[in-house]
Amino acid sequence: MYKRVVVGVDGSPSSVSASKYAFDVGRHLDIPVVGIYVIDERLLEESFLADLAGVLGFTFYEGISSKVKEFFEKQADLVLTEFSALGREWGVNVSLFQTTGVPYEVILNQADREDLIVLGKKSRKPVKGFLLGSTADIVSRRSTSPVLLVPEDYKKPWRAVVAYDGSPNSRLALEACRSFRDIYGFNMVVLHVGDREVSLENLEVVNLKGIPEEVIVSYAKDKADMLFMGAFSKGRLREIVLGSITSFVVHNLDIPIYLSKGSHS
Repeated sequence: MYKRVVVGVDGSPSSVSASKYAFDVGRHLDIPVVGIYVIDERLLEESFLADLAGVLGFTFYEGISSKVKEFFEKQADLVLTEFSALGREWGVNVSLFQTTGVPYEVILNQADREDLIVLGKKSRKPVKGFLLGSTADIVSRRSTSPVLLVPEDYKKPWRAVVAYDGSPNSRLALEACRSFRDIYGFNMVVLHVGDREVSLENLEVVNLKGIPEEVIVSYAKDKADMLFMGAFSKGRLREIVLGSITSFVVHNLDIPIYLSKGSHS
């Protein structure tokens, strides 16, 4: 099903949670789990550090970026050591990758189409007010690989919902949910939002009417602790003008969300 599981790690609670979900998949499928730690090169820019010094009140001096990088490298070593140890506890074949760059660019470049990317929805920020963009948001939009976004708390899902509209990506989401059911043993329900009722052989299908993104969020909050759906399948114009269904769901649900990606993504 997947060649590898690629997980972004930074020591935050959500990245620890992401690691555990990644280990679940890696152990069940007997595939490698790759932990990637990226020191954000934007945090090492002298202009950024000068502004940061003004906010925090520490003394800025030329060349401070090398000291900051040294600190991040030590942190990376610690985080990756803990990741590796946790992977051994899970009985998973773990490999490590640490570099400096823009996190979303590195993750996108390292992951192949046949990989599964697992990311925490909330990552560590350097200082409130200095927002560098969400790695999870950008990766989930641009990746050609399926992406699993997870919250800070790890727990095995008991009931999963598949948001289904008949599109190729939603069919891929349905296939993925079936595979994850083998891992967790959860119950699964297919949710279809539209005027026309849908039925699928040997599957429980709930047909509802309304605004798709709002119905998906409302239903999943009450009925599920994991969601599978196709990613960004409504076209760039709708996404720019109205915001995509995927974006709305991701930002309004605090459960693991699997985003399937087809060849047209």
